[in-house]
Amino acid sequence: MRLIVVRSLAVLCSLTWLLLPGFGLLDLSVTWDPDWAVVLEASWGLFMTVLVGGSFLAVAARPHAAAPAWMTLLVAEAALLLSAAVGLEWQLLGLAALLAGEGAVLFVLTRRLPAHERIRPMHWSLSAPLLVLALLGVMPWLLHAWDMWAANRRGAGETIGELTMGIDHYAVQGGLAVALVALSLLAACWPRGRRHLGVSTGLCAGYLGLVSLAFPGTWAAFPPLWSWLCMAWGIAVAVIAVVPRLQLRELRRQVVEAQ
Repeated sequence: MRLIVVRSLAVLCSLTWLLLPGFGLLDLSVTWDPDWAVVLEASWGLFMTVLVGGSFLAVAARPHAAAPAWMTLLVAEAALLLSAAVGLEWQLLGLAALLAGEGAVLFVLTRRLPAHERIRPMHWSLSAPLLVLALLGVMPWLLHAWDMWAANRRGAGETIGELTMGIDHYAVQGGLAVALVALSLLAACWPRGRRHLGVSTGLCAGYLGLVSLAFPGTWAAFPPLWSWLCMAWGIAVAVIAVVPRLQLRELRRQVVEAQ
């Protein structure tokens, strides 16, 4: 019975981000309509759909083994709070409060299941290729986040009418950028969450780059070269996170045997 309650509540929490008030799927549905600010719509939709709604669905699917989903939700919460503070978008605190409330209730319920995965202690093990990719993305993503927050402080989204629930989309695009930095670094260092975090990061970066490439010059879009690099970075992060890693010892053994 407890398991049914946890799964049902997780699905309900997911729907609040996929539909209302998160508008995740609704914003993603217009990312190929040139009448909309497609890149800003894509970043909002990806944040709400992939990082938040998708993580709640992951809890619903595997409540006993949802540590990567919980970590993603923690990163999303931190990104919302940081965006509210740096972008001076205090309306974001409402979404942050909703996420914190839903997450706290669901987390407490999952802790009461007969067998549940503990997040701590965390076992750390570096993936060198993934760490290199994550580090390559740190400065570009953080600079982009800063630019988005600066635009938000100028009221750029309000000027073009790009608001959802009274929240400027520029603040959320900045939050997505900083979340991708955190998630990619965690994926490189935390083997338990590598697949989930890496795929989420790659999907968000790849799709955002694709929309930006398709609509160059639109609000908050990257230059064409950076759109290509964004897609390449996202694909590489996802592939390396999913494909089994080559063990250096095995490689050395093969080299020695060949010699």
